[in-house]
Amino acid sequence: MVKLKRNSLTKEIIFLVLSGFAAAFILFLILFQVGTTLLSEYFAGSNFIYNSETSYINELTEFVHKKKLAATDTDQLGDWAHQKGIRHFTISRERVLIYDSTYSNSIVLGNTSESDTLHYNWQYFHTVSFSDGDADVYIYANYELKYYLLYYIAAAFISIFLWILLFAIGIGKKVNYIQQLSSSVTQIESGALDCEIPIKGNDELATLAHGLNEMRLSLIEKQLKEAQMKSAQDQLVLSMAHDLRTPLTGLMTFLEIARKQNSLNECTDYISKAYAKTTQIRDLSNQLFDFFLINSENPMKLEEPENVEYALGEYLSELCGLLEMDGYHVSIEKLYWEPVQIQICTDFAGRIINNLVSNIKKYAHPDLPVFLISEYTKTSACITIQNTIAVPDQFVHGTGIGVKNIHAMMHQMHGLCQVNIESDTYSITLKFPVI
Repeated sequence: MVKLKRNSLTKEIIFLVLSGFAAAFILFLILFQVGTTLLSEYFAGSNFIYNSETSYINELTEFVHKKKLAATDTDQLGDWAHQKGIRHFTISRERVLIYDSTYSNSIVLGNTSESDTLHYNWQYFHTVSFSDGDADVYIYANYELKYYLLYYIAAAFISIFLWILLFAIGIGKKVNYIQQLSSSVTQIESGALDCEIPIKGNDELATLAHGLNEMRLSLIEKQLKEAQMKSAQDQLVLSMAHDLRTPLTGLMTFLEIARKQNSLNECTDYISKAYAKTTQIRDLSNQLFDFFLINSENPMKLEEPENVEYALGEYLSELCGLLEMDGYHVSIEKLYWEPVQIQICTDFAGRIINNLVSNIKKYAHPDLPVFLISEYTKTSACITIQNTIAVPDQFVHGTGIGVKNIHAMMHQMHGLCQVNIESDTYSITLKFPVI
């Protein structure tokens, strides 16, 4: 399973917010600079300011005529400018400054250093008739300020809109991805396991998508295994039905013949043969029962760890006893015990011994010994049962369910079963992990 290097979704959102703010701030600075320059050039190159002064000039002219003020009556003129909220108010003659609202003290006529300030505003001068003659008046009352403010507000709104837009686009991608994941999950729920879930990015959503993909692959693998298991079980049932049919047919034949005999002595031989067929049927039914028991969902419980001699000794003694009762010779010269511990399931151990005995009786040569051999490694304790095959290749005609059951039971006990066939020799090794 691939492990993703994950970034935090929270960090991604914070980065999205900050990057959007940075882009919006840069846009605002650009709009501010460009807009300020364009507005300044417009106001400086047009008659906007001059025309805006006209209303104030008319009021001033009326005020001067009413009060009969001279251009040097700066106190009253200054008070009037202050009442009207005029920011800058100057009076001059022939470019010589008489009054400037910027200065609190009186200005000496002819002061050329002061009159230099008139150089920049002469184009906005209006001629006003005072009681002592005409004079040039300049009035500035922030006429263009509201336009600057409106523009800055618009620039701020545009920048904020860009910020929100970038954030919405980023979040929208995440929302679309979540909807895509939801759609994929819906398809998987409907059984479309071939629908691959896209993995985008490396945040929590990508981890979720990766987990969903792993779940989908696990479901596919599970379905495949179930299909394979069902196919194997179906094949097994068919094979077992065939194997059961053969001794059952013989059993019915012998019983039918025995039923037609006139005396008990004549029936004895057929009864013996019928009993042998019954034994075969019993062994096959036991193996089939073992198969379904092993593959059931009931949990298997291992015993507490104990020395290998105490764990397996009794079962191997049982194997020797059952084989010797049927005339087999069992050699235990190579069987020895070491002080290592293993874990077994007693139910499974007994069934393994029964399967081994059944296979040996079926296929082993009765006149040649059966060998029990033990081997030990750092990680496992191994028991090998070896015998000579009575009729080579005879065992391949069966279902092999006994060996399959042994493999399955050893696997559930965390062990291993290995089968080795060499010409006329058959051996099976049981490997138990050392605790």
